Amino acid sequence: MMRFLYGQLPDFARPSHPMMRYLRLREGRKISRRGQIIRVVGILALLGLLFMAGLLVATEFGRAPLNTANPFDSIFMVLYWPLVAVQFLVRVFAVNTTVGVIAAETRSRTWETLKITTDGALLTMKARWVTAFYRLWLLLAVLVVARVIFVAVALTNLVSFQGHYIDLMLSGSVPFGPPNIPENASVAIGILVMGMTMTAAILSPFTTLAFDAGLGMLLGAILRGRFIGAVSQVAVIVVRMIIMAWSLWVGAALLGLTPFTNIAQNLPAGTENSPLLAWLGVFFSVSEGDLGLTLLHMPHIQRIWIDFKYGIFISVAFLGYVLLQALCANLLIQWAGRRAMRADKI
Repeated sequence: MMRFLYGQLPDFARPSHPMMRYLRLREGRKISRRGQIIRVVGILALLGLLFMAGLLVATEFGRAPLNTANPFDSIFMVLYWPLVAVQFLVRVFAVNTTVGVIAAETRSRTWETLKITTDGALLTMKARWVTAFYRLWLLLAVLVVARVIFVAVALTNLVSFQGHYIDLMLSGSVPFGPPNIPENASVAIGILVMGMTMTAAILSPFTTLAFDAGLGMLLGAILRGRFIGAVSQVAVIVVRMIIMAWSLWVGAALLGLTPFTNIAQNLPAGTENSPLLAWLGVFFSVSEGDLGLTLLHMPHIQRIWIDFKYGIFISVAFLGYVLLQALCANLLIQWAGRRAMRADKI
């Protein structure tokens, strides 16, 4: 199975590639067996604490029982905030893992040799970019498994009401709800959009990690000094935190996203009178706030499709956003590689 999965990767990303073997061997020497065990135990302990925090939030810190009309909805309520926290950690670690690549190679006196070999610098940067996935594989696995669980719950909901749940979701929606178009065509479109939504939500952690790791690689190629690099890392973390907090607040105000909606009663300025701004606000919350988690919770999807004109297209736009992230990640790596190979910039 692992050979099959690795076989789908580009040559430079496979563990059998000489550059990947070299990097993983060198990284392995820095961390002892005991250190690796401590790291795994620490991550598992952190996940346990986040789960307990999610349970407290879902029960309003013990003041309310975890009662939902659908028992499966409680899974989303408990896991939502822990997953948001894990996603933020992954994005921060992705930048930190790659921003110091050139500086590390320079300190080890290998950068000049790599730079003068054919594609040596670019290949090194690509391989270093891929190592971000290997380093964060446990957190990435948590995000993917949780999304698979949400997809299974969503599919379970879709077959309820004798298979007419998606009809109810589309009822009254614009533009695909009846009587705008025939019912059969409406259901087919709804199923297609749900498939696109689930695909985008599963891919989102990978493309987000790829984009942020590529961003860190580009910053490392532009900002070589240790002090400047550290300042840029802090700046990226702060900006990322502000963007995520803002997008989650917008989602809470527009959708009633979480139990914290009582602190976001007022809608963002202008959205109450502008369907376009409201649509963009929801899309911003989904794409940058929780990376599509909202789109895997059926009550939220139904609200998006019905309460917002053309809200069904938010799911389609999110898939496009995920694919755009993958494209931008590749462009960032290419840009960073060209920047690093310029002799006058070294």
